[in-house]
Amino acid sequence: MLETKRDVRFGVIGCGNIARAHMEALKNGEGIVCAGICDRIPEHAQKLNEEYGGDKHIFRDAEEMVKSPDIDAVILAVPNYQHEPMFLLAAEHGKHILCEKPLTMTVAQGEKMVEAAKRAGVKTQMGLCTRFEMDVEAMMDHIRAGNVGDIYLANIEILRQRGAPTGWFGHKEKSGGGPLIDIGVHYIDAAWYLMGKPRPVRCKALNYAAIANRYPKNVEIYSAYEKDDVYDVEDSSHGMITFENGSSIIYQAAWSINAQDEEGRMDLYGAKGGLCNKKHLLIREEASGMTETTLSYTWKDCYTRQLEAFGRVVRGEEESRTPVEDGLAIQRILNGLYLSAQTGKEIEL
Repeated sequence: MLETKRDVRFGVIGCGNIARAHMEALKNGEGIVCAGICDRIPEHAQKLNEEYGGDKHIFRDAEEMVKSPDIDAVILAVPNYQHEPMFLLAAEHGKHILCEKPLTMTVAQGEKMVEAAKRAGVKTQMGLCTRFEMDVEAMMDHIRAGNVGDIYLANIEILRQRGAPTGWFGHKEKSGGGPLIDIGVHYIDAAWYLMGKPRPVRCKALNYAAIANRYPKNVEIYSAYEKDDVYDVEDSSHGMITFENGSSIIYQAAWSINAQDEEGRMDLYGAKGGLCNKKHLLIREEASGMTETTLSYTWKDCYTRQLEAFGRVVRGEEESRTPVEDGLAIQRILNGLYLSAQTGKEIEL
């Protein structure tokens, strides 16, 4: 365990677009600092270093980084298929780990990662940053205060009209899937978290691929450094997850769909009240009739809040809000949804 109050020294593995969100957080956050970066393409690491002051140590590769005594924890900002080997390498050398979502590609790989972290005694956190959004925290405050009651249904929409990424994102062998595993995962996880993380029992999904592989992609915003010409994933996913307590999540996630953009709407329906993150509302029935209360919070970037929280976890000041075990639970759901879409059947989880 680190000495209390010392800045946690992070190493960033992978220098693509998501690494920039983490670099901003490390620059602006309290109790955390970037102590090094690495990428298998040295020019990418050099470019990222120049963007953030040019004073970061550039490691030759991930192995050199995890062997360094000057690194306390690593951020795995690499393509999905690289999560497992990078995670196991970091755990083997006793580094605490923030792993970008999804955890990995398969449940079996995820189980190995969970066991490796336990065996090494390292702290973990998943890059499920929506849990750290201020509106989600405000929603949780109302849930814990008893203003919503038992939540029986969550309805999620995260839709991009045209927002399919380029590169490895569209190659299922490297990504594990399309918008479901890329953006839908954030709101499925957040809803599950707000609902009290009930045990999933079955799921059903419909996946469609009719648009994104035929039209130009939004390469300016959603381009990947690792180029790949294969595109064999869904461009939209629609489904339902049912839990042991009878509650359910209904979701829609799309990179490309002929609908209005909906960048992350989550509605929760409870026995006493309802919550909407998009409209920042608590909706309840009072003696006077239906009432709407605005959720109150002060905005702060979720990536910064996520890394500040993990810094406190590494110093032993609090428990991880998104441990690798939660990442594995979400992996089981994701893999079940993809199997359902592939077979056309409801899947027992």
